[in-house]
Amino acid sequence: MEKIIAIAIPALFLVGIVWLIISSNKRINKALSDASQILGFTLITSKNIFRKKRIFGEIDGFKCEVEVYTRSHGRSSTTYVSFFAFFPESFDMGLKINWRGDFDGDDEYLTDLFIKRNEELIETSKKNLRKLRVEDAFVNSRKVLFRKYYKADEIVKTMRDVLNLAKSIK
Repeated sequence: MEKIIAIAIPALFLVGIVWLIISSNKRINKALSDASQILGFTLITSKNIFRKKRIFGEIDGFKCEVEVYTRSHGRSSTTYVSFFAFFPESFDMGLKINWRGDFDGDDEYLTDLFIKRNEELIETSKKNLRKLRVEDAFVNSRKVLFRKYYKADEIVKTMRDVLNLAKSIK
């Protein structure tokens, strides 16, 4: 009897983890599907839990995209949701504002000008949009996939926040 219990408990634990992963995958696929309908985007998903899921489309001349993907870190992995709003035209400054907030650019004068005009806006947006990144071609916010992103309205809200920031950058 003790042997059966010793085998059953780890087996049930393993089955529980697999069930949790599969149900989470179904919930994020449903949330992405609903968000794509609200935004009028195209949906690309897979039943395979390890494949990237995407919705993409265009709003007010800005190409937008939401990706859900998993990154492996040795023995563990983390799933992220990443929101992109691409500018209609690139700034062509070699501009990079990374997730840590470090500024970089090819043309020092133009980059400094850009930073002076947009620094307050970007710093304010960092409170709401985590892991904010701005480059010549896009604005990106990446977040760890938490329970709140299993809701389509939260995905739509964050996508609109990223888009509004992209629209207001000069």
